[in-house]
Amino acid sequence: MERDDQLMKNLINKLSIGVVIADQQGQFLFTNQTIREMTGYTEAEIKTMKDWYKKAYPDPEAREKAKRYFEYDLENNIQDRTYKITTAAGDYKYFNFRYSQLDEEKMLFEIIDISHRIQQKQELKNQNIIFENFFTNSLEGIILLNSEFRILDANNKFEEIFEISKSDIKNKLVLNVVDLYEESNNIEKEINEILAKEDWENEVRFKVDNKIKYCNVHIFSVDNKEHDRLIYAVVDDITESKEREKELKEVKERLELAVSGATIGIWDWNAAEEYIHFNENWAQMLGYELSELENNLNTWLNLVHPDDKEQALKDLEDHLEGKTEKYYNEHRLKTKSGSWKWIRDIGKVTERDEAGNAIRIVGVHIDIDREKRAAAEIEYLSNHDELTGLYNRRYFNEELKRLSNSRKYPISIIVGDINRLKDINDNYGHSMGDRYIELTAEAIKSSLRTEDIVARIGGDEFVVILPDTNYNAAEEVTERILDRIEEVNEKEELPEPLSAALGYETTDSKNQDHGVKNIKKCYNKADKKMYEQKFTGRC
Repeated sequence: MERDDQLMKNLINKLSIGVVIADQQGQFLFTNQTIREMTGYTEAEIKTMKDWYKKAYPDPEAREKAKRYFEYDLENNIQDRTYKITTAAGDYKYFNFRYSQLDEEKMLFEIIDISHRIQQKQELKNQNIIFENFFTNSLEGIILLNSEFRILDANNKFEEIFEISKSDIKNKLVLNVVDLYEESNNIEKEINEILAKEDWENEVRFKVDNKIKYCNVHIFSVDNKEHDRLIYAVVDDITESKEREKELKEVKERLELAVSGATIGIWDWNAAEEYIHFNENWAQMLGYELSELENNLNTWLNLVHPDDKEQALKDLEDHLEGKTEKYYNEHRLKTKSGSWKWIRDIGKVTERDEAGNAIRIVGVHIDIDREKRAAAEIEYLSNHDELTGLYNRRYFNEELKRLSNSRKYPISIIVGDINRLKDINDNYGHSMGDRYIELTAEAIKSSLRTEDIVARIGGDEFVVILPDTNYNAAEEVTERILDRIEEVNEKEELPEPLSAALGYETTDSKNQDHGVKNIKKCYNKADKKMYEQKFTGRC
């Protein structure tokens, strides 16, 4: 008999369910190995129902609640309930308890661990919630169809795209709900093949409120017990992006036409890869074919005029470091023929890395050579005498102001006047008079240093400004000019000898308050001396 009891215990210990036998006082008479493994509690820890409640429900409120449920079940002969208990490891598990009365003194508890099923159920519930949220609030339109392509459900975005209500389209054939711009026969043929394929995706045009909508449509099917097969159609409204794409294409075409017509060179510099793309105009602007140029920064650097390179690099570096909104510089580039051409170079960083380093810079080259040369010519003419090429009165007056506050003292001034120019004009014509003026200008200019300034300030009147020149040196320059005039008379066949009256004066004042006055006074004295010499001195 004892042997039979032991065999029974061994058998019960091997069951996959937990088994507990308790008496009427709540003492545990037997617990099998499975329940101990399920809970983690030992036989010594759990000897009574009181021990069980204390371990399985550490929270007093949960403990009292479990007790009330158990008492209620006993009173109402309810033999099955699921409890959430705490294991010895501190985890939560869901156990299904089944109660049965063995006799008046003993009760049998059969306990099944259903935690995995509860967890699966909860995960499925969560997945359903996620799917429902995704389906309802997706940024793409979604409709759910049965195998006959009748609409079972549609989300908010689908209603918005096609301007229809879900309640109005339910159970209707999808092709009777949406208005295709395409040939419907072709679409229907493709859709009918969906059930035999994994999925179908294409760009489709629809007519909505007399307007065309471009949509990317993705259709796929899944097996379903209730409906045999479910079909999902996902519709992404790409009308706006299509319109932008069209606008960008038109802008690009106009830009390319403008760039081509305006002879604008384009460069696109990938700084990370040290690669620069130049367009045809960039190369042809300098007389090159695009194939003759390497796609790197040195191509540009080697062509920049030495006098312009430092400033161009500084302006570029300032922009790369974010100090300026854009890169802007005007410099000269060497053409294939060896001449120099003025270029306006404008660029902007279009992409930076996380550290703020420039990755991509795009810019344009504009040919401003004619503009620059025209501006230089205008500036030259505004400051120079057309006949002699010497500076004019405007430049002379500005230079007097500038030198008055300079460190070029002492400053000497020579004033000269051609003798009898009116008689020469009257007797031999103004072209001969112009010849006398040109020869006088050459004689004066050839007698001076590079830093000296000579201007024609009237018909036959010339002025020389000699910076850093004292009175004695001014006298030597005056004598040298007169000698050059005598040399002209020896070389040139003139109807009458060329002669000029010269007067000079020096000022050494550096006082800024009186500098202008003193330098003007110096000019007036030189002018007066010139008139004194006109008929009495050496001419």
